[in-house]
Amino acid sequence: MPDIIAASRRRTCAKSEALPIRRALHLSCLLLTLLAGCAAPAPPEPEEEALLQDFHTLAFQTARPVLGSDGRPRPRRDHLAKWTIPVRVALVDGDSEDLRAPVPPSFRRLAEAHLEDLAGLTGLEISSAQVSQANLLVFLGADPFAAARRHVGLFAHKIADRASYEALLAEMERSATCFGFLWGGWPSGRSIDFAVAFVRADRGARTIEGCLVQEVTQVLGPMNDLAPTADSVFSDSGRQVALTARDRLLIRMLYDARLSPGMGWAEAEPLAREALRELRRGG
Repeated sequence: MPDIIAASRRRTCAKSEALPIRRALHLSCLLLTLLAGCAAPAPPEPEEEALLQDFHTLAFQTARPVLGSDGRPRPRRDHLAKWTIPVRVALVDGDSEDLRAPVPPSFRRLAEAHLEDLAGLTGLEISSAQVSQANLLVFLGADPFAAARRHVGLFAHKIADRASYEALLAEMERSATCFGFLWGGWPSGRSIDFAVAFVRADRGARTIEGCLVQEVTQVLGPMNDLAPTADSVFSDSGRQVALTARDRLLIRMLYDARLSPGMGWAEAEPLAREALRELRRGG
């Protein structure tokens, strides 16, 4: 429309009788502008809103209490947490006192394949490391809670209040199958800098895979669970033991460069929406 009006001006300046036509064009343009300004915004796209709600649930809340810097359990979090440093992973036999004891080759292969997948989704540098150099410890044990107590010395330097840690562990022992803890990112707002995950070894292969995939993925930042009906490994229904297409999209959203550790939802929501739209357009 602006180009058409400019062209009309150039044509009508030579003849005064053409001025009423110019005035009519101005009025038409003004009317169209007012109507456009009063038009209702387009309604939200349902699938986009559902994905954003799942992202908010995963990235800004927690399924179980998290230990704060004062050692007290916190019921939830209100800001985004993720890794921004290389992740060095050690797989540990949680049933053995010997840290050199190898985990079963089948579990190692499963863990390495999942970690490679996560590296591709997040853009993080993820590699294996010795226990003493690792900032992500993955324990495999028949009793993961016993493993958490047996090997607490490996991450005791991160526990602000041992009594609160033990109380939280006992609370989870009544209902959890596998579990994990992370440090940094909560409640400080920094990036995550250390995590542990505990996977059960006394169940079938499907449960072991589901525990590994869910817990190792969740200690990267998406700490909450989704509803039992969700088509997601983040649902505790057990229907999925591998990352679904939806899960993979949500992880890529979390690790989009526009989203930074410490962001609250009000700041992150428009950036997450923008990232989501780009990811969906790109397939």
